[in-house]
Amino acid sequence: QLLPKRSFVSIVAREVGFRMDFDHESLLRCFVDEEEEKAIIDWCTEQDNKRSDIFEYRLEAADKLREEGNEFYKTGDCDTARQRYFAAVWHLDFDIGQQWNMMDNHQLDLNTRKMKAISNLCAAYLKAKDWTNTKKAADVGLRHMAKSDLKDKDSEAKFLFRKGVANLERGFTEDAYESLKKADAAKPNDREIREALKKASQGQREDKAKAKQVWQSKLLTEEEKACQGSWLQPAVLLARCKARLCRCCRRKGKSA
Repeated sequence: QLLPKRSFVSIVAREVGFRMDFDHESLLRCFVDEEEEKAIIDWCTEQDNKRSDIFEYRLEAADKLREEGNEFYKTGDCDTARQRYFAAVWHLDFDIGQQWNMMDNHQLDLNTRKMKAISNLCAAYLKAKDWTNTKKAADVGLRHMAKSDLKDKDSEAKFLFRKGVANLERGFTEDAYESLKKADAAKPNDREIREALKKASQGQREDKAKAKQVWQSKLLTEEEKACQGSWLQPAVLLARCKARLCRCCRRKGKSA
C-alpha cells in the first residue's frame, strides 16, 4: 500500500536511515521533466507495458526493455535506446512506501537493476557525445551506488571513466583527472582508462602552462606586451626598437 504524503514518508524514512535522495524520490525524474515522464508512461501504456503491482513482473519488464535498448544501442540508435532505458527505469521506480516492506534480497535485486539501467543511459549519452548528460548520468549512478551500498568495482569504474571522459571533452581537465584516477584505482591496468588518464594529465599540464602565461601577461606593461611575438611582425619590431631606445636613454641618464 502506498503512503500518501511525502512529508510523512520523509520523516519516517529519515528516522530509520532509509537510503533515498528526497530531491528525487523518482529515479526517472533525475533525468527527465514532468512532461517527458508523462510521454514515457503513455508510451508504455500504448505498448501494453503497464507497470505491474507484482514486484517480479516489474523487474522482468525492466529487463526486457533494457535488452531492447541494448539492441538499439548496438546499431547506433541512441535516442531509441535511451527511450527504452527510461521505460525500464520507470518500471523500477518504487516509491518509499512500496519499498518499506521489501526483503533485503529484493532490495538488492532492485538496486542492482537500477544501477544497470543508469549505466546503460550513461553509455548511450556517451556514445551520442552528449557530454553534459553523460556526466549527469554518471553522477546519478555513483550516488545511487553509494546510497544503496552497492559494491561493484567494475560498474564504479565505468561511471568514473565516463564522467572523466565527459569532463575532459568539456575542458574540465582537473575534474577529469580526478575521476579517471579513481577509475584507475577501481579497475587497475585498464587500457582505455589509462589512455584517458594520460590525456587528462597532459591537458592539466597545458592548462597550468596557459594559466601561468595569462598571469605573467597581466604583470606586463603595455609596452612589454607590444614586444611579445615574432620580430618579423612590423608592429613587434617597432615596439622592440622603442623599448631598446628607452633602455639606452635610461642608462645614459644614470651615467650622466
